[in-house]
Amino acid sequence: MSVHRVLGAVVRTLEDNPAGQPMTVELMTHPGYPSVPPAGGCGEGPDAFSCSWERLHELHVLTAPTLRARLAQDGVQLCALEDLDPKRPEEGVSCQASLEPFLDPSLP
Repeated sequence: MSVHRVLGAVVRTLEDNPAGQPMTVELMTHPGYPSVPPAGGCGEGPDAFSCSWERLHELHVLTAPTLRARLAQDGVQLCALEDLDPKRPEEGVSCQASLEPFLDPSLP
């Protein structure tokens, strides 16, 4: 995963989208900070990925100023899956809010 590759995928996707048509595209990532055992993981404690530094790499890529600027220029919003809850269409959900907790430079 790199800013260049994410932008390339977004550009290719937008090229195939009719002008003005809203769309949702899933980019499966798990950005965050590596777990420190015994905390973290899903279910029975930390697994190899929850402890992996790849999570931090994904976080850095998705919060890179160049990526965020280009996505904003193209009208693309990054958000968490739960922000797309189809039961809440009347709530103009702001997807940018989902990334803000990860942008705190004081966190490890």
